[in-house]
Amino acid sequence: MKSVVYAAMICTTVTVMQSLTLGRLNADEKPKVNRTRFYIASPEGKDPKQYYVSEDYYNTGSPTFSPDGSKLAHDCWKSQDGETFSNVKIMVANADGSDPKIIGAGAMPSFSPGGNRIVFSQPSPSGVAIMNADGSNRTLIESGAWGAQWSPDGKKIAYRAYTSGKANLRIYDLIEDTKFDVFPAGESPYSSISWNMTWSPDSNWVCFLGRNAADQMYEVVTVNTAGMQEGYKVHYRSKVSPYQDMAWHPQGDMIVFGSDTKPRQLLKFNPAEDKPPEPLDITVDGNINGDVTFTPDGQHLLFNARDK
Repeated sequence: MKSVVYAAMICTTVTVMQSLTLGRLNADEKPKVNRTRFYIASPEGKDPKQYYVSEDYYNTGSPTFSPDGSKLAHDCWKSQDGETFSNVKIMVANADGSDPKIIGAGAMPSFSPGGNRIVFSQPSPSGVAIMNADGSNRTLIESGAWGAQWSPDGKKIAYRAYTSGKANLRIYDLIEDTKFDVFPAGESPYSSISWNMTWSPDSNWVCFLGRNAADQMYEVVTVNTAGMQEGYKVHYRSKVSPYQDMAWHPQGDMIVFGSDTKPRQLLKFNPAEDKPPEPLDITVDGNINGDVTFTPDGQHLLFNARDK
């Protein structure tokens, strides 16, 4: 009888020790964090291929090429180490992804036409700022603003600001050093305007995602930067938010953005037409995230997807 009791005690002790050891191993293991990868395809989404993967930063987004096509900038953070958007940094690499370098804290980079400067958003202190392409000489444009994008002609920067309790599209004129709100004071229909808006190639229009304050619907909109009275059009409405990134093709006849569906698709539309956006036929080994940009020559679409 004693031998049975001793055997039971030994088995119990071994089981407890195994459980404690397994618990320590599980506690030491990091949860799996899926990596984000950049893919490149034709403007219509054909022949997608993996283009660039950051080795050290598992979360990468907001890609943009310098106007001459020589550099690729994006934001990133080490989600595999528990970092969040509050830790976001801007990385600049050669256009093929080689020689990547962190140039400082910030998000949503946008090159000047000469490629020598970058406008970006910073979480803390919140605002939009300009820096040299190497990260030096950081200068705040406006505190509390968000989502800045440089116009193709280099004369203006667009970003979200709040006026009269509503979100507004503010245009900063670099030549005249003036700021102008596209929606008159108190007349903006939007409670929020999202980041990664995009300029038309002629620098006269901006496409953005906004949330209508009246019915809480999300709207993909184009508006003339001289003021909404010069042109304003809603192209897409949804109860659920599409992805907050837009890319305007250099020829001007296509805008691409991420859908509000799961799994996410990339949608395209011609802003000059009254046709609803239609999906691009893209298949990759991952889940499309929705960050998009065109190469300066318009030959390719760059987008990101997260590992399954």
